[in-house]
Amino acid sequence: MVYCAPTPTSTVRNLGLYMDTLSMDSQISHMSKIIIFQLRQIGQLRKYLDKMSKERLVHAVISSRLDYGNSLLFGLPSTSIERLQRLQNTAARIIAQSPRSVHITPILKSLHWLPVQYRIQYKLLCLTFQAVKFNLPVYLSQILHQRSLPRPTRSQHQHCLDIPRSRTSTYGDRALSRCGPSLWNSLPADIRSLQSLDTFKKHLKTHLFLSYFD
Repeated sequence: MVYCAPTPTSTVRNLGLYMDTLSMDSQISHMSKIIIFQLRQIGQLRKYLDKMSKERLVHAVISSRLDYGNSLLFGLPSTSIERLQRLQNTAARIIAQSPRSVHITPILKSLHWLPVQYRIQYKLLCLTFQAVKFNLPVYLSQILHQRSLPRPTRSQHQHCLDIPRSRTSTYGDRALSRCGPSLWNSLPADIRSLQSLDTFKKHLKTHLFLSYFD
């Protein structure tokens, strides 16, 4: 039996996501390549589709890919997120049949789309909500803790989470144990106090939408 030594690699694939040195460059490049191809295919069909059909098609093949595993993209440099934002902008222009000379913000607002950076925050906050309210999944609920104070104060009734210290700002601040509580505590108290996931999602999207567009 011949023994074959494993070959070192800088990138591994897990659950369809390409992992490297946490820069996620490989994943973003892979996503971009596939999305660009799909956008070209949709672009060739758009003259045969009405607006609602185009929007459904884009949600099915573009938005779903942008959202898959996007919580791992939190804390990346703006240049990395901008690569994905340009793809979302192109998808929005296809639906609206808008030229590149038209500013993208009104188009995204009319479609009620959150920009990529806010979609990442939305995913993280939904994960945090389920871990805090329902202890699901258990391995995430175990790293999130309610903020404890020596005496009763108003902040105790605001459902704030404890934010642990991180050793490195580059990678440590991207851990869910830190970025989850940071984002969670920034929400209005009335949203943090919600108990239904569907209601939370609705209010959260409205909050993020208004935070960006207003």
